[in-house]
Amino acid sequence: MEYIKVQWTDIHHIRNQEWKVLVIIIGIFYALFKVNPEHKWLHVAITFLGLIACGMGIYMCLVHWGIFWSKRLVIKACEEKLGIYVKFYKSPFPIQGLILLIYFFIVSILLGWLIWLLLGEILISFITFSICFLASLIICAIAKRKIQETVEKQTQITFGKMEDEK
Repeated sequence: MEYIKVQWTDIHHIRNQEWKVLVIIIGIFYALFKVNPEHKWLHVAITFLGLIACGMGIYMCLVHWGIFWSKRLVIKACEEKLGIYVKFYKSPFPIQGLILLIYFFIVSILLGWLIWLLLGEILISFITFSICFLASLIICAIAKRKIQETVEKQTQITFGKMEDEK
């Protein structure tokens, strides 16, 4: 039972890391609005910093999503060994996917903002934002499916080996 608690603690630790990166990105947005609008290149630099932070957040989120699914399958296997059978509501779009979508949404905003800063074209900026956000919806759906498939295959291999060793 203690092992299950450790797995859940790891999952919560992962989630806390992701929220911390989102707080950093909110700080970057705050900086964008506090900087004098006359300092265009400072706005561009802060926007690039935001894009880099989002890129790191997206990568971290994808890695953590795989870890989450792995740990969730381990917890499920432990519960089955203990004779615990509980069926919880399964959301069609998990929190991990929502966090990933938030990162992509922020990237879309920052890219639109950057184009508006550099070109001064609001229409091109809006089109860029829209295309990026629609692409991010597709990427999130593909990522969810791929991560689940990969983790389930790996788990079957791992648990299959454990059963063979007994």
